[in-house]
Amino acid sequence: MKVLHTIRDTPANPKGIVALSINADNSYLAYPGSGQIGEVQVFDTLNLDAVTMIAAHDTPLAALSFNSSGSLLASASEKGTVIRIFSIPSGTIVFELRRGVKRCAAIYSLNFSP
Repeated sequence: MKVLHTIRDTPANPKGIVALSINADNSYLAYPGSGQIGEVQVFDTLNLDAVTMIAAHDTPLAALSFNSSGSLLASASEKGTVIRIFSIPSGTIVFELRRGVKRCAAIYSLNFSP
C-alpha cells in the first residue's frame, strides 16, 4: 500500500476525534485543529488540500460527523451544551442546537439521519 499524502502539524488527539465524508464527490476529512479550543480542520481528500479551519467551539471538540452528501458537518464540544452544523466547504454556520447552559453533558457521537 502506498501513502498518498501525510497531514503534518496536527495537534494531539487522544480521543481519536475524526470524521470522513463517504460521498465520492465531496470527500472530506475533519479533525481537531487545536487541542485547547474547538477548531475543526477540513481537508479535501480528493485534491489532498486543506479547505478551511472552522472556529466551532470555545472548548475542545468531543465529536464530529458529516451528513451523507458531505455538505454538512456537525460538531460538539467537551462542554456538551451546543451542537453546531456547518456548511462544507465554506465552513459557515447553518444551525445551532442548544441544550442549555447550566449543566454540561458528555457527547460521544453525532449522526445525521438520511
